[in-house]
Amino acid sequence: MIVGEDQLWGRRALEFVDAVEKLDGPSLITRFEALIASCGFTAYIMAGLPSKSAGLPELTLANGWPRDWFEMYVRENFSAVDPVPRHGATTVHPFVWSEAPYDRDRDPSAHRVMTRAAEFGLVEGYCIPLHYDDGSAAISMAGKEPDLSPAARGAMQLVSIYAHTRLRAIGRPKPPRRNRLTARECEILKWAAQGKTAWEISMILSITERTVKFHLIEAARKLDAANRTAAVAKALTLGLIRL
Repeated sequence: MIVGEDQLWGRRALEFVDAVEKLDGPSLITRFEALIASCGFTAYIMAGLPSKSAGLPELTLANGWPRDWFEMYVRENFSAVDPVPRHGATTVHPFVWSEAPYDRDRDPSAHRVMTRAAEFGLVEGYCIPLHYDDGSAAISMAGKEPDLSPAARGAMQLVSIYAHTRLRAIGRPKPPRRNRLTARECEILKWAAQGKTAWEISMILSITERTVKFHLIEAARKLDAANRTAAVAKALTLGLIRL
């Protein structure tokens, strides 16, 4: 990793969040596509995880996959055997496609999906699982040789969660806010949004690191967020904190 790469990607992610806060859906997607392209991702999809009651087309929020690949994926019902969404349904942690477990000999259908994807230039990818009260979803992006450094992955996670949350919110009536964050929780999330660690925040606010972590956990619980990054993204989306 080159010196300052983590700061560069962190700044790009925060600039994205700040820029798209008031954009409509199409403009937001355009910004999102440009940012992930700079990371080497040439295709993506934001969608709920298919089930017996709903298929992929009905659950797709934003589709940046090659058209022929998407049509084949739906026609061949690849979602039933794809190891990426299958793994995404079992974890809250983002992962690289190659980390989705399957046995190519015992599970040839899964291997076929990954092989066919590569034929469309989707050689390696990154998946960010999302779990809501009303179901699960994922943002999955891929390319031939994307940047999968920790800094790039962290940035892609933040912008993806924010973009997905924002797109879900557009056009919906805003629900009444419950379990509002305290001033301290907002303050800590604001520092977290700027990339500060729990220890650094504790030094800034003159409180213990343990207290900072407690407030981060409480904020995530109130926002129904799976982790710190998701909590920051939701707080920004709801306007609870500003950069």
